[in-house]
Amino acid sequence: MSKKSNQVIVEFDASEKTTLIGFLSRNIYELIIYRYALYNFINTNLSSRYRRSTIGFFWSLLNPLFTMVIMAIVFSSLYNLPFTQFSLYLFSGLLPWNLITTSLINGSVSLITAEAYLKKVYIPKILFPLTSLGVEITNFLFSLISLFLLSIFLGAGFSISLLFLPLALLILSLYLFGLTLLISIVTIYFRDLTHILQIMLLGLFYFTPVLYQVDMLSDNLREMIKFNPFYYFINIFHLIIYESKIPSINEWLPCIVFAIISAFLGIIVFQKKESDIIYRL
Repeated sequence: MSKKSNQVIVEFDASEKTTLIGFLSRNIYELIIYRYALYNFINTNLSSRYRRSTIGFFWSLLNPLFTMVIMAIVFSSLYNLPFTQFSLYLFSGLLPWNLITTSLINGSVSLITAEAYLKKVYIPKILFPLTSLGVEITNFLFSLISLFLLSIFLGAGFSISLLFLPLALLILSLYLFGLTLLISIVTIYFRDLTHILQIMLLGLFYFTPVLYQVDMLSDNLREMIKFNPFYYFINIFHLIIYESKIPSINEWLPCIVFAIISAFLGIIVFQKKESDIIYRL
């Protein structure tokens, strides 16, 4: 008497590992399946930052608020500008800059810190750079609440330009997503990159109009700053929040181009090196 067993045959298409379309479709499908894992990773990371803290997530509101108020007082006095005027300019540039720096620095080690997970169970590797970026975007949204509360206190009104803020955040997030994928892979091969990145971002901070207005610079410096891709993203936030203007097509276009190039390069590099990640950790 013979017994028949039910078997599930899984077909593996080798082209999925080599083609860009296969890589994208597989990761999108897996991210849908692991969406609750992504949510839990983000929630756990945020909770761990404020564990055993008395007011917990409220530090996401208070920390950037106090930092920006102190910086606004100091630099508005140095530049001899009204506090209310300069503070909104500073805040509208400092918040996206903090999102940029924390996303890149924390994202660079996202795969390394996930070593325990990656070596024990199967989880889409792209989930961890996404988690790192998701944590920083969530913090950014909390910081925006601080900015809006302060804006109300300073007498700033609602502008229709604020309706374009989600679009600005979406484009910046796409740009950071590509860079995070790229940097997270490179850091696996060159562990000192995170420390180098911190120094580079510190230098770029002073090369980006956050603590000063572009009008304060000479013509030569204004032209030099245009070689800094971060300048265009910070400028969009300045226009929307500080100047209450809807950015023109010419002001959106560089950000969109940088975001597309960054996402494309990040996905390509991640696709090529995905299978090598485990062996390099």
